[in-house]
Amino acid sequence: MTSSKYEKYVVRKATPPININAFKTNTDLILPYFFLTAHGSLKEETDTMLEYFWIEKDFIFGATPEKPPHKHDCAEIFLFMGIDPKDPDDLGGEIEFWMGEEEETEQIKINTSSLIYVPGKVLHMPIICRNIKRPILNVVIALNIGDTLKDTINGPVRGV
Repeated sequence: MTSSKYEKYVVRKATPPININAFKTNTDLILPYFFLTAHGSLKEETDTMLEYFWIEKDFIFGATPEKPPHKHDCAEIFLFMGIDPKDPDDLGGEIEFWMGEEEETEQIKINTSSLIYVPGKVLHMPIICRNIKRPILNVVIALNIGDTLKDTINGPVRGV
């Protein structure tokens, strides 16, 4: 079989994170999987990170000293998708997503399939998941990451 000229652009298997403890929530380990990462897998070609995980029960993420609210120079996109093909707008639960600092802090509440764009240098987290009735797919895409994820600035724990 002849090798493909473009096979190098195909990632055929997602990989778990290197630092598993960074994804521990207040009660559980939420294991994201990465297709594009800051540590390889087309990083030089894409300068993008893509991770996904399933939200299967109520939990809070990004509200511990190990994984606090944070900001970095790159923008991120958070996509929350319900899995009912007959009603794709029905999220299957409720998400509270925090953005901003001090008096500009906002709690964004969603219960429909939604996308949240977080510009670079904007403090974000926690993500609070409530009333989860069925799995919700969460996809996170970090754009133009360069070394910005290494320079993440942590904020105070909030939302709990």
